[in-house]
Amino acid sequence: MNQQNYPAPPFVPPPPTRPPWNGKTNGFSIAALTLSLFGCTGLLSIVFGFIGLTQSRRNGDKRGRIFAIIALSICALWITAIATAIVVAVVRDAADGPDRDATGAIRGERTIRLADLRAGDCAKDLEDQRGSRVDVLPCTSAHSSEVFATFELPAAGDTQEAAEAGCEQRFAAYAGKKRPDGAPYFLFTARLSDVTTTTGHGVLCFAHQLHGTTTTSIRK
Repeated sequence: MNQQNYPAPPFVPPPPTRPPWNGKTNGFSIAALTLSLFGCTGLLSIVFGFIGLTQSRRNGDKRGRIFAIIALSICALWITAIATAIVVAVVRDAADGPDRDATGAIRGERTIRLADLRAGDCAKDLEDQRGSRVDVLPCTSAHSSEVFATFELPAAGDTQEAAEAGCEQRFAAYAGKKRPDGAPYFLFTARLSDVTTTTGHGVLCFAHQLHGTTTTSIRK
């Protein structure tokens, strides 16, 4: 048989060879693992983890691949924990029902945002509160502070002095008299822009007990 009658087989290039591992652990894998230990910082840990995993597989970096897998696993645990906490909070809030009854009074002991406080609300222990939320309860229960007014200041006049003057003016309307000498409480003024990240010019006016708690309201 004449071999010259058959065309030569097509040239098939050899498969590309992966670059040799240089002996160093992938930097993205290391960064991903480090960030994951601090709460899976943003999306960087996840992004770095996938990049590190891809590059490590490509060049045979076994240590980098392990680091990337561990980082992604830790991030998955963080995401699961956060999602579980959110679900529990939503379910608990739904089970507790609305914060207020039909008259607007606080329903039992609960936590609400400082920006949602109203005149007549009582805080369980204002000195122990941190952040933008506060524990409130009916004023017939032991409490340290009572909100006697909330109002907005004009943007041009949003100063601590104006806020305190506004609270002083509103106290008599709430309590039916000026604060007597020797009262077991003092007046405390808080601007929401100082105690929360809320934008605006809201002011909270409190009557705060000098010592301990009380189970009565100063409202007339």
